[in-house]
Amino acid sequence: MNPIKRFGLWSLALSAVTLAACSKGSSSETVAYAEGNTAKVMLNLNYREVPLMDSLVLDCYGADTLHLVKGPSDRQLELDLFPHEHWMFSAKLYANGNLMQKGEVETRLEAGKTTEVSLKMHALAGFIYLRIPLGFGNPANIAYGQMELRSPDSLYTYLLEMEGSEGVFRTDLLPLEKTYALKITLYDTQDNSIYQVEDSLFLSQETPVPSLELKSLRGKVQLSLDFSSEVNLEAVLNLPAGRKHPGKNELVISEFFSSPLKTDSSQYEFIEVYNGSIDTLLLGGCTIGTGSTGSKAWEITAREIPPGTFLVFGDTSANTPEVFRNTATWGDLTNTKSSIVLQCDGTVLDSLFYSNADSLQAIPNYSSPSKNPQSSQLDIALWENRNDGIAWSLGSPTPGTSTK
Repeated sequence: MNPIKRFGLWSLALSAVTLAACSKGSSSETVAYAEGNTAKVMLNLNYREVPLMDSLVLDCYGADTLHLVKGPSDRQLELDLFPHEHWMFSAKLYANGNLMQKGEVETRLEAGKTTEVSLKMHALAGFIYLRIPLGFGNPANIAYGQMELRSPDSLYTYLLEMEGSEGVFRTDLLPLEKTYALKITLYDTQDNSIYQVEDSLFLSQETPVPSLELKSLRGKVQLSLDFSSEVNLEAVLNLPAGRKHPGKNELVISEFFSSPLKTDSSQYEFIEVYNGSIDTLLLGGCTIGTGSTGSKAWEITAREIPPGTFLVFGDTSANTPEVFRNTATWGDLTNTKSSIVLQCDGTVLDSLFYSNADSLQAIPNYSSPSKNPQSSQLDIALWENRNDGIAWSLGSPTPGTSTK
C-alpha cells in the first residue's frame, strides 16, 4: 500500500458577502447612482481549492474602478455599481506566495437590474505541498529529508522543513500538463536512509495542486541498516502504520467544550483528543471523563484512532452527531472549573484542570452566557507545554478538525 494518497480537489460551498462600492465620478455618474438607479451584480467566482491560499484579488473596470482584496473563501460577491455598457471583472487567486489562478469576464450592467455573472478562473501553474507526520518527540529520529521531482526536461530538489511534530515539503511553481516522477528520502542523525517512497503524478489544469498525504512513517517490520560501507541499502516501506496501545505523550486532550447554549440545537458538550504518534492507537480499556474512577470515568467505545487524527467524544444528547458518540456513558462538564482525565488500562495518559478564573495554572474555559460560546483549544505545536494555560486559547468550537 503506497503511503501517498491522492484526493480529488473539491469546491467549497459559496458564502455570501455584501460589498458596497463607493466612488467619485462626474456629475452625470452621480445622478445615475441615485437610489433606484444603481446596478447590482452577483459575481460567482469559480476556482479550484488549493492548500496555502493567501488572498483573492478582484479588479473591476467600468464606469468606475474598484480594487478589492478578500479572503479565498469569498466565492460569491454582491456589488452595487454604476450602470455601464462594459464592466470588466478580473480575479486573481494567490497561494503559497504566488499567483496561481486568474480569470476575467465582461458584462453590461443596467440601472435597477440584478445581473448574475460567473467568472471561471484557470490555473497558471502548480505546486506540491506535502506534510509528513513525525510524531510527538520524533520517535523515528528523522533528521532531514529530500524530495526529488523529475519531469522529461527538468529536475527539481527540495529539502524537508521541520515544523514541530511534522515535516513539510513544498515546491516552487511547477509547469502544468506534465508528469513528474517523485522520490522522497528521509534520513536519521547518522545519515542513514531510513524511509523512501517513489511515485509519479500529473499536474494539469484540473489538478494544479494534487492533495498528497503521508499518514505514517511506521512499518510493521524492523529493518536493520547496520551494514558495511560497501552495502547501500534503501528500504522502501509501503507498509501500513503500526497498531499498538497508547503510551505517554502519544494521545493528548486537544479541545473541550463545556458551555453549549441550551437554546441552540447545534451545540453539545464534547472532548477531543489527538493522536500525535506515528502509529494507530488501540483504545480498548481506555476511559475519558472528569475523573479516573467510578462514574466520572466514561468507557471509550471507539476501537482505535489513526496517527495524526482527532477523535471526538460528545455528550449523549440528541444534538450530538452520531460520529461523535464514542463513549458508553457521559457525565457533565462543569461550566466553571473541573478536570478531564484520559487513561488506558489504569494509567493516566493525559489530564488537565480548567477554570474560568484568570489563572496561569489552569486551562482557560469560557462559561459566561453568550450567543457565541467558545471552546478551549490546544495549540498542537505546544503539546509539550499543554499543562500551561498559555498553550491554550478560546475560539469557536471545531470538533474533529485542527484549529490552525
